[in-house]
Amino acid sequence: MLKKVFVGISVISVMLFAKIEYSISAVGMSMDYNEYKDGKLLDSESSRLSDLTGVELTYNYIMKENDILDFNNIVLSIMALDGDTKYLGSYIGSNLGYGNLVSTTSNKIYDIDLDFIHTFHQTVNYKLMISLGVGYRFWRRELSVQQVEDYKWYSLRPSIALSYNYKNLNITPRFEYQYGIRPRMKASDFNQEFVLGSANIMQLSIPIKYTFNKSLSIYTAYTYQYQKIRESEIVYDSSGTGYLEPESKAYNEYIKFGIIFKY
Repeated sequence: MLKKVFVGISVISVMLFAKIEYSISAVGMSMDYNEYKDGKLLDSESSRLSDLTGVELTYNYIMKENDILDFNNIVLSIMALDGDTKYLGSYIGSNLGYGNLVSTTSNKIYDIDLDFIHTFHQTVNYKLMISLGVGYRFWRRELSVQQVEDYKWYSLRPSIALSYNYKNLNITPRFEYQYGIRPRMKASDFNQEFVLGSANIMQLSIPIKYTFNKSLSIYTAYTYQYQKIRESEIVYDSSGTGYLEPESKAYNEYIKFGIIFKY
């Protein structure tokens, strides 16, 4: 009986194998964030790619059967960024209009993503990849010591990608939609969180990878994001005055340079 079990395990281990990849990349982000009320611009945040910087760590677990070209991946990515943006707006309740106040905002952004990916091996050079992921996004917007806003939400993240190989070079354009779940904003001086109407993101990424050998690759990637947050419900302060978080749109760009280790 033990011999049969051993033989069975041996057969499965021959038929199935897994590879692991780790990557680390330097990230730069440019932000073009705008808040609106009834179509009128209220305030904005902007930055260059060198203003918001950080790192991204990725763990890629690849599962494949020896005699089948299709395979599955489980990918965990964690990105952390911080830096300053230029604020244009006005003091709350001043009625002076957009651009009356110019200041610097300190930012911290964290994004966690867990994807299950299935790859259809179409030809020697082409692969089609579909995935479903879950994620968490956090943005701390520190306009001043007294005014700090924390935006946070979970998300479902379906995506589709087409991968092309040419010798040691690979390019994989990927489109992803992030549907926000339980979007909230916590502001200083308010005990109650602002319940945001929605927080959704459309994202296009174009990574390019060059493979040196079975153990090492380098890559760069460009990512464009369109983010829309809908107006929140009204929250009242201690004096009974009502406030809401206005609708916002953001156009974000990312540049990444990294290295991949394979085992």
